[in-house]
Amino acid sequence: MSRKKQVNASQRSVGRGVSRAINQPGVPLSGSWRVWLARVVVSIYVVWFIVLPPAWLDPGLRSVWRGPQLWLHGLLGRLVRAVGLDASSQFLRVGVYYVLVSFVVPVVGCVLFRRTRLADTGWRKPNRLLLRVVAGSLLISIPFLFWMVRSPGFAPYYQTYLDSGAATVLSYYVVVLFCEHFFFEGVMLAVFRPGGRWPEPPKLVRDAPRGLRRLAQWFGVAHPTGAARGCQRVTRWLGVPDGCLGAMLWSGVLFGLIHWGKAGREFFLAFPGGVFLAALAYRCNSWHAPYLLHAGTVTAAALMFLAAQC
Repeated sequence: MSRKKQVNASQRSVGRGVSRAINQPGVPLSGSWRVWLARVVVSIYVVWFIVLPPAWLDPGLRSVWRGPQLWLHGLLGRLVRAVGLDASSQFLRVGVYYVLVSFVVPVVGCVLFRRTRLADTGWRKPNRLLLRVVAGSLLISIPFLFWMVRSPGFAPYYQTYLDSGAATVLSYYVVVLFCEHFFFEGVMLAVFRPGGRWPEPPKLVRDAPRGLRRLAQWFGVAHPTGAARGCQRVTRWLGVPDGCLGAMLWSGVLFGLIHWGKAGREFFLAFPGGVFLAALAYRCNSWHAPYLLHAGTVTAAALMFLAAQC
């Protein structure tokens, strides 16, 4: 083989190696152009159809932003009336809207465009960490929930919800939270990472003989980090598979944005809360974990709010 051919073959080999390295699950904040395209497309979709424009925005821009949402709400209202249901019920109309934009459309998109199985979007049987991690996380969240409920803007925003009756509000949140977490901690955590799918189930390590490290491993953290550095060292310690950090952060940002317009403290907690829920989903190998935790925090916040009114 001539020297020129040897150089060309070597360059091709290096190029393939670089390409594999870029798309490796071990590179958390980078990935192929398909990953970034998915992040941009999904972000635009969320902003247009789920995020509410802020009140301080120019009325013309608010009208453009809200246009797709209002059009779809109107269409669904006509369909609800056509099948004989009460279209005047805000909970019914908003519930149907969320089922469509947060569940039906993501499922159709995964099947048609990505040929993704539901198991690849985190629709899996959770591992044995589920109950202990969700219960522990709920206990840790109690002080933050109390601080949020005491916010001056919390009561005015949610009073109309509670005035509608406990059964109505409970049914609404069960459905909406199910669709929301399937989309944000299921589908997004798949399409936002290299490969467009959830990782293999994380290992459950129990190598500490006793002490606080043993207790931490019982809750699914304090794992060996090896030679990892920086953010990868943190995610490995938490037991999150490599290559998931970018998906967790992006999903957390969008989760925070959908709380725009709510009480300031709730909006402030939504960003770190979204990242935590994403990490919890990966760690428990199912998006059902953040769904159960969010349902628990909503219930706890509602009880705190009712107790404060007594």
